[in-house]
Amino acid sequence: MSEIHHFRDNQVVLYKRDDTPRWQARIKLPTGKWHRLSTKQTDLNEAKKVACEEFDQIRFRDKNNLSFTTKRFTSVAKATKKELQEQLDSGYGKVSFSHYISVIDRYLIPFFGNINIDSIDYKKLKEFDQWRIKKLGRVPKKSTINNHNAALQRVFALALNNNWIHPLQVPDLKNTGTKTERRPSFTKTEYQQLYRFMRTWHKEGRKEVTRQIRTLLRDYVLILVNTGMRHGTESTRLKWKNIEEFETDGNKYLRFWVNGKTGKRELIANHSVSRYLNRIKSRFDDLKDLSNDELFKVDDYVFRLENGDRPKDWHGSFEVLLRDAGMLDDRHGSRRTLYSLRHTYATFRLMRGVSIHLLAKNMGTSVGMIESHYSHLIPSLSAAELVGIKRQEN
Repeated sequence: MSEIHHFRDNQVVLYKRDDTPRWQARIKLPTGKWHRLSTKQTDLNEAKKVACEEFDQIRFRDKNNLSFTTKRFTSVAKATKKELQEQLDSGYGKVSFSHYISVIDRYLIPFFGNINIDSIDYKKLKEFDQWRIKKLGRVPKKSTINNHNAALQRVFALALNNNWIHPLQVPDLKNTGTKTERRPSFTKTEYQQLYRFMRTWHKEGRKEVTRQIRTLLRDYVLILVNTGMRHGTESTRLKWKNIEEFETDGNKYLRFWVNGKTGKRELIANHSVSRYLNRIKSRFDDLKDLSNDELFKVDDYVFRLENGDRPKDWHGSFEVLLRDAGMLDDRHGSRRTLYSLRHTYATFRLMRGVSIHLLAKNMGTSVGMIESHYSHLIPSLSAAELVGIKRQEN
């Protein structure tokens, strides 16, 4: 920099870079940080006028609790996405970051788009609520809005850090979503009924491929109910090498290493899962004679048909199974889905006296989530403790 000029008690600095004839400005913000801009002027007096007007405008906005400078929402949102993606790529980002990126792309940018981020107020958020309902076709659940609010807070945080919005301009994010309903599962009697029904149902397909899908679905259902594993990414990615057998105090256990919604985690399977896994391996000539030590080193997917194909979507087949079994809806009239298998696992474990903290860890979820969705079981589970009588196991 060949020339430097100071104004307004050294809080406005004009300088030139070697690569341009235009004057650049550096203005000290009330926070102590420096705001840089190009005056777009080659004349010093004109550049001084532009820089000092900008300085006065910043002081005025600060006095009136307004941001010093501002940005279009899209610009800040894209910068937020980049920051989140960089953390994910580095391996230090949370799995939830990918959900925030999706929310920014699908909801936040399409609605808030080209408006200034410091102009988002309560009224604009109410408009967003109505727009979101139309887009979804329903009132979103509280969990959905929590996810959207978390993504929006990330955008506001970046804007705050860059002085594109004043702290007092950040609106409170409310959650007016519908209360999450009790999640449909199976009672012990219903599960036993389904278990017996699948013994013959899987043989009744008219085509060979249908029979293979039903046979695999049977084991898929039983494994999910007895592990708490999430259907979808956690189950479809599961390979034999992601399973481990270990021994503690003379007892053998199965440990699954899964990777899905909440990242990588380990879970301990119920003993019955060994039987279902053996049933799957027996359908493959190259696996059926392997010991567990050998089997659990194989780099093949667990849930695949005899021809090697992996079903892309279990939802349709599972719905047919429940409809044929007369169990599509639970006793409260709620429609069961594959999620019901995980909820059944949680219910059965709680009824067996497993602590909420241990269950949350094995399921890869939070204690708060367990308490929220299974709070109706807690009074019964606590009865023995409340009255001082040891609870008896069946």
